Amino acid sequence: MVSIAYEEQQLYIAVMKQAIVDLFAGSPSASNPKEGDLIRREALLFLTAPTGPWADMRAEIGLVIDRDPKEVRETIIAILEGGDMPYLGDVRATGVEKARALWAEQKAFEEAAHAERLRRRAERPKREAPALPPPTPAAQKPALALVVPTPRPAPPMTKSGRVKETKRAAKPWLCPPRDPADDWLYGIASA
Repeated sequence: MVSIAYEEQQLYIAVMKQAIVDLFAGSPSASNPKEGDLIRREALLFLTAPTGPWADMRAEIGLVIDRDPKEVRETIIAILEGGDMPYLGDVRATGVEKARALWAEQKAFEEAAHAERLRRRAERPKREAPALPPPTPAAQKPALALVVPTPRPAPPMTKSGRVKETKRAAKPWLCPPRDPADDWLYGIASA
């Protein structure tokens, strides 16, 4: 359980309430209709996005206010698809029809995008697996040779018996990955 101050929890509750009010009642602070539509669209994405940054933010807020973000999303979608509106206090939900129209537009857009992705995937040329050479009979298979690794030289040591510091890469992300055979060099005990 995350320890959250009461004031912070109340702030997050206010954020969630404001998103619901912005979606269903519109924002009274919007100076023009286009700005109000943008606020409503962002509130819709925040409350209904299945993945992405809006869903992540909803999940974070849900964690703080002790609400399941999936349940919040499902409730909002149920309202947008014709369900009953919850009590919003002194706020009049005058924009429910606008929110539902916006939801229908969003669903149509997502369905069209999904259909386009499927169409492009169908048009993509199929990649065939490379042809494998025909199997050779057991008598013709070469015998496996035992490869014995050559021992690595001991690391340079100081007079006190400690491993000398070597130059470090200026850009370690450009270095090749560590070889497990060098674990002894880094002081990692092999199991």
